[in-house]
Amino acid sequence: MSTWHYTDFDAERQGPVGDEELLRLNREGAIHANSLVWKEGFDDWVPFRDVAEPLFGTDEEGRPVEIGVCAYSRRIYPASEMIPYGEAVIGEDFKDAFIQELMEAGTVGIADATEQQFEYVGFWWRALGSSLDYLIKMIPSWICMIPYYIVMFRAGSGLQGELEGEDGSGFMVQLGVAYGIALLGLLAVSVVYETWLVGRYQGTLGKLIIGAKVVNPDGSRLTYKRAFIRWLAKKPLNYLLVWGPAILGFALVVAGVSAAAGDSDGSAAVGMAMFTAMLVFFGLLALCSAVYWMAAFDGEKRALHDRIVSTRVVRK
Repeated sequence: MSTWHYTDFDAERQGPVGDEELLRLNREGAIHANSLVWKEGFDDWVPFRDVAEPLFGTDEEGRPVEIGVCAYSRRIYPASEMIPYGEAVIGEDFKDAFIQELMEAGTVGIADATEQQFEYVGFWWRALGSSLDYLIKMIPSWICMIPYYIVMFRAGSGLQGELEGEDGSGFMVQLGVAYGIALLGLLAVSVVYETWLVGRYQGTLGKLIIGAKVVNPDGSRLTYKRAFIRWLAKKPLNYLLVWGPAILGFALVVAGVSAAAGDSDGSAAVGMAMFTAMLVFFGLLALCSAVYWMAAFDGEKRALHDRIVSTRVVRK
């Protein structure tokens, strides 16, 4: 008996289980055709659809049982237990549910799911989607900054004296509080935008506009928890990895060049330090941005956050 490991709908590794248990999990919907499975001797994880046929055994004449993937449930069945609908086949267990959906929604043109493969979204399309997301989030971001703008406006309109108070620190306190509120608002917008939309609609507005969605490796929908973890990997972690080395490199070059120049020529030292530091800054920024542009060279078009959370961006 083979010993299998499989991924559940949260892309978590489960197992080991035997052949019969794997078939039972498929029958009950715990895994489906695109769920990834692995056993000793495999070089990598593979979709269940690629290894399912031998598990169903042979028919009365000793021939391998022909299988198909239900276009409604994505579960694998023997072909003898399925009914055809155009190019697709439907599992016998879902015949009534499928017919009911046809009556309610008038679904037509369902494609055969047996050989269905993902079409991964390339780097430049993903860059376009991210740019659209940035533009869409500009308005709520401006709204979050309103408290800060109000304090600054009052300072610039001659009311700074009223804000400072007797000890002269009132203005700075209010400015700091307003800026803190703005940052919290920006953080909330980012978390809600990425987590809720990906969990609810499988993609941000930018991705939906370009016809893309975010899925687990087996094509299933992300939970809200997993969508939030993806945000953590995509925003805070990526920003730290991209901007952190670039800013640190800039500061170290400025300090190093200035110290080496000494007092020989103050203005020339500052100019040299700034020029060199900017070259280092932009060089490190481009290099560290590999957390994003690595998707251009990955077979499944994964950026770093996709690898960390085990997600894919595919065509709808």
